[in-house]
Amino acid sequence: MRSAGELFAKHGFRRASVREICARAHANVAAVKYHFGGKEQLYRAVLLGSHRELRDLEPLPRLSAARSPRAALRGWVGFVLRFLLVHRPSHSFAGQLFARELQEPSAALTELTRHVMLPVRKELEGIVGALLGVDADTPARRGQAANFVLGLCVFHELGRPVLNRLGFAPPTTEAECEPLADAITRFAIGGVRQLRRG
Repeated sequence: MRSAGELFAKHGFRRASVREICARAHANVAAVKYHFGGKEQLYRAVLLGSHRELRDLEPLPRLSAARSPRAALRGWVGFVLRFLLVHRPSHSFAGQLFARELQEPSAALTELTRHVMLPVRKELEGIVGALLGVDADTPARRGQAANFVLGLCVFHELGRPVLNRLGFAPPTTEAECEPLADAITRFAIGGVRQLRRG
């Protein structure tokens, strides 16, 4: 799987060949069919497996375990920043694999979204719903607010090349993520307050 991940990341799903993957892994070509059912299922296993591995490096902060919705939001933002800016870049192929998947989406992206990303997103929606309060919380408003918070986090990963050139290099260590998580949380709380007012 590691050989497959590195070659899928380097060449993309379509251009990486089963023969090259097996040669690199010192495995028989028939092993892919036997263990995974084919190239597409191997790719799916590599994409989902690498991201589950990274997501599970630390427990997802839960609203139910937090002192307050604000503390839950801060925990969630820190968790996502560490995933995007520290854990995924340190993995030998997960970041490149995901970037390729965004450029050329496959059926595996739907599964990655559903099984790996959706639980993290649902927790954010619950936190945002608690911050909005009963009077202001509607599915559309909760979803929009969750998108804003997620966007603030993801921008620091996807915008890294531009941010570096502008002199705002995103964090690369867990310790460096903490001040950014504090700032994003404060900004998000201010935005949620505005949404509550209507």
